[in-house]
Amino acid sequence: MTTAQTAPGAPADTAALSVRDLTIGYRRGDREAPAVVGAGFEISAGERVALVGESGSGKSTLASAILRTLPDNANVVSGSISLGGRDLLRLDPAGLRGIRSTRIARVPQDPLAGLNPVFPVGKQLTDVVRAHHAVSKSEAIGIAEEVLRQVGLPDVAVKRRSFPHELSGGMRQRVLIAMALINRPQLLIADEPTTALDATVQAQIVDLLRTRVTAAGMSLLLITHDIGIVGELCTRVMVMYRGQIIEQGPVTDVLTNPRHDYTASLLAAARGEPKAYRREPGVTA
Repeated sequence: MTTAQTAPGAPADTAALSVRDLTIGYRRGDREAPAVVGAGFEISAGERVALVGESGSGKSTLASAILRTLPDNANVVSGSISLGGRDLLRLDPAGLRGIRSTRIARVPQDPLAGLNPVFPVGKQLTDVVRAHHAVSKSEAIGIAEEVLRQVGLPDVAVKRRSFPHELSGGMRQRVLIAMALINRPQLLIADEPTTALDATVQAQIVDLLRTRVTAAGMSLLLITHDIGIVGELCTRVMVMYRGQIIEQGPVTDVLTNPRHDYTASLLAAARGEPKAYRREPGVTA
């Protein structure tokens, strides 16, 4: 019988996410506005990496490109995205279905919008399991309840029958994390996972992500504009500005000795000390 601790899904192996020279634009009439420009990085198995930058810098566009969920007006101009040697940009729809949830999963920004309002959360979890694995309904329910316990949701037998609007924001976020973890993907993309949560719940969610990702041996790409949670959750950080990754390195090095003036400005703003950033000639968008 399948359990949450074994399959479905497989823990991360030696495969890494590799993004090479990725450029993405959005079509606006007869013009194309760049959103990501020449992005390149790798995430190794088990590595926790943060992508930081102000709103509109291209972070979520980059995440959507990895999952192949870009809007219709987006155009991948150049570059490649591969996981375990497979080019994600070349996968057909069937190949994408096999990758999403089982190899790559995403925790979206909005806990309420990320769940279907007309179905209990338990059904949404079991549907994710049964879409990818040949298990019975009762087995899928058992897996869902176990994962809900792992993310700290109380009274899981009752809560899985609840509709999203019947849960608090923190509980909904835990359900979304459970949904992302339930098939034990290689890579978890957490896109602003603490947005709109109060400080106490935010700390709980950060601790939960760190604990569960580490326990499962997953890689993590944390997308955030909150510098404060980067050092708590990640070992490496990339800084994005106007579509470009302008600086990356170990968290301690980047946060204590930034090489780029824009990074220094972000850190100053996080401390409540706004510092004007004068755009450098080498930074284009």
